Amino acid sequence: MSEPQKVININSKSDYWDYDSLNDSFFAFSKGVQYKSSIEIDGVLLDVGMDNSIVGIEILDAAKRFGISKYDMKNLKQIRADIKVSEESINIKLLLEVSKRNRELPLKLSITGANEMKLPSTSSGTMAVAV
Repeated sequence: MSEPQKVININSKSDYWDYDSLNDSFFAFSKGVQYKSSIEIDGVLLDVGMDNSIVGIEILDAAKRFGISKYDMKNLKQIRADIKVSEESINIKLLLEVSKRNRELPLKLSITGANEMKLPSTSSGTMAVAV
């Protein structure tokens, strides 16, 4: 039986997220958790807590990666990161939803990299941000 997935819901009251249009960088993290280190996978940085759980994410060149303008990126409605950790690899599936011309536009991106930090599979989880 597999362990239930952790879900981290980022909201403006207890956590923090922002999009920096000057540097085209999106980031979100949980406040009140102790940060241990970060792992970079193809321009996506995952922040790891002391318990080896994923506590934050930063997406470099965010608008460029999703093929939208920085203006569109500022109209973020939600972003979801499903993170699967295995002994050998980390797979990140990103789903971004922006508002464009009065409709929601869903965009997807998948990234896989080596599990160089040897994070346990219990580090797997979902990080969701809704505006």
